[in-house]
Amino acid sequence: MKRLATPLLALAIFLLNVCLNAPLFMRGELPFRGSIEGGYAAIARFISAHPNPWGWDPFQSCGLPTRFLYVPALPYCTAFLTHLLPHVPLAFLYRVIVSAMTCLGPVTVFFFALHFTGSRRWSLAAALVYGFLSPSYGLFPAVEQDRGIVQLPWRIRVLAKYGEGPHNTALTLMPLVLLALWLAARRRGYPPIFVAALLLAVTPLVNWVGAFALAIACVLLLVAALGEPGFRAWRVFAAGGLAYLLACFWLTPTFIKTIVFNWPTDSFAYQFGAPQRWLVAGLASSVLIVRLLFRWLGGSFYLRLVTLAAFTFGFIATAFYIYGLDTIPESRRYAIEFELFLALAVVEAIRLAMRHPNQTVRLCAIGTAGAALLVGTPQLWAYSTQGWSRWAPTPREESIEYHLARWMAQHPPEGRVFASGGMRFRMNSWFDIPQVGGGFETGLQNRVPWDLAYHIRAAKALRPGLETQDTLLELKAMGAEYIIVHGPKSREYYRDFVHPERVSSALPAVYREEDDTIYALPARPLANLLNPEELPGKDAPARPWVLEPYIAALEDPARPALHTRWLGADTLVIDGVAPPGRLVAVRVNADPGWQAFQDGRAIPIEIDNLGFMVLHPAAAAATHIELHYRATAEPRFMAVLSALSWMAALAALFLCRKPLASPTTK
Repeated sequence: MKRLATPLLALAIFLLNVCLNAPLFMRGELPFRGSIEGGYAAIARFISAHPNPWGWDPFQSCGLPTRFLYVPALPYCTAFLTHLLPHVPLAFLYRVIVSAMTCLGPVTVFFFALHFTGSRRWSLAAALVYGFLSPSYGLFPAVEQDRGIVQLPWRIRVLAKYGEGPHNTALTLMPLVLLALWLAARRRGYPPIFVAALLLAVTPLVNWVGAFALAIACVLLLVAALGEPGFRAWRVFAAGGLAYLLACFWLTPTFIKTIVFNWPTDSFAYQFGAPQRWLVAGLASSVLIVRLLFRWLGGSFYLRLVTLAAFTFGFIATAFYIYGLDTIPESRRYAIEFELFLALAVVEAIRLAMRHPNQTVRLCAIGTAGAALLVGTPQLWAYSTQGWSRWAPTPREESIEYHLARWMAQHPPEGRVFASGGMRFRMNSWFDIPQVGGGFETGLQNRVPWDLAYHIRAAKALRPGLETQDTLLELKAMGAEYIIVHGPKSREYYRDFVHPERVSSALPAVYREEDDTIYALPARPLANLLNPEELPGKDAPARPWVLEPYIAALEDPARPALHTRWLGADTLVIDGVAPPGRLVAVRVNADPGWQAFQDGRAIPIEIDNLGFMVLHPAAAAATHIELHYRATAEPRFMAVLSALSWMAALAALFLCRKPLASPTTK
């Protein structure tokens, strides 16, 4: 029975979390309309139908490579389950996966604490404190103001309300990764390094915010282990190197470069200015001071690690929530890391104090634990007794976003949809509708459409009196045919179309429901004949009037029209006449993977000032042009390198586990 005590406790922790958060495992749409969960489901839905990682997604952000949609672990896992359970809604499967991983978070905390403390009782206490209490509500006024309609631990709230499923999944893995690195550094042989590398590789394939948090935690692990007997840091670095080789099939240099340069821009225009430099320097200095205090006062590696991590992530979260300063990009999102390590640090400090020979120290520990429990009791009581009714899901068919998306699916555009707010996240989780925007911008290599879209939604007028004209120029340049505007009374959460009058005053409404309206521009094909001097001018987001010759050429009724259609996601076909001297402007994002063929003969592809493709066809009375997207040499090379690394790593693991034959004696 003792042998079963640990797994039974772990199972009980998981089931208790599932029970308290049961609405996460129910079909339908949660009442939190600010969630970006639909964006992740949209990616999984596309991958389910088009699993080629080197393919092209024509439905989001004017088109982009599949491998730049997001990191692959959760989308491909969801797609796999969708094929096993075809009658279960994909969005529901995605939520079940990330919700189950979030509910497993206290379980991994339990095993992490159990390894270092050897006590099931105290490990259970750490898991329960982390699972059910959120100090962020008491420490940060902004978090308290975001409490909402139900009382939920902050990690559950950011999952349900904001869609932080990938981040929570990465956070669940973090204790396992840190434990694996500790064991790899302390034990001999190759298998511990392989296990640590495997877990290290999985995390950045789940979520890059969680991966960055893990990188910080790994640095803190090395700092905490300084001087620790038997700790060999080189084995940690070996695990890290092997982890990259195992994951480099997706984490190519170009992918990493794109994420690194886009992430600060997408993190509310984060800049590493003077305040950030001071904050980072102060944080690093403080961590070293805390480490020196531990060296002077003593303390186990485990206490050092969780204390340093709680201090570091607490510093990052506090600087943002109290002083409004981002130490690192999106500092607000690291409050859940802070809560994880704070729970571990507080419980471990109380455990050690309870074992102290001085009775005063033990009484102080009891008082601290009692005070913490007293402060957290209202939160715990509300969480455990509130029931499920107030945040139970409702059928997707009842949401206004689904009604709008369904109408557009029934009236498919020849061009694209300009969707604002949460529509751009949810729309493609239900239907294959091409749109100007998409779920996530961090993978964009062409950011001109994103800049134009921001100017349409929220920017001030660049030419007072000509706002509507400039807005229409920008919409037409991106191939927009439908424009969705959510009014002030809309049920849509993100009503970020600040100047809807620029659209409503000039375009007809083709569908209206409640305070939501779809406006329409005349349908235009994605490919058009242009003269070289009619290509879009430079810096269109700041000077939209440079688009006037371009749009005039697209709308010229005297020009022969080109017929454009997609043959699958990776092939665009263009048919029509190719007059001498004319170019073919294709309003699809350019990428090195595109290849163009006119009647079977390769033709060059250039890039215009909008980041779209321009073809130079030979003159022909009737021509057939095919654009095929194929992966470039870099992802193929990295995939081969990763495959070889996997084979070598598994072979080494097999050889290490294979017992050596005993020599025979005669």
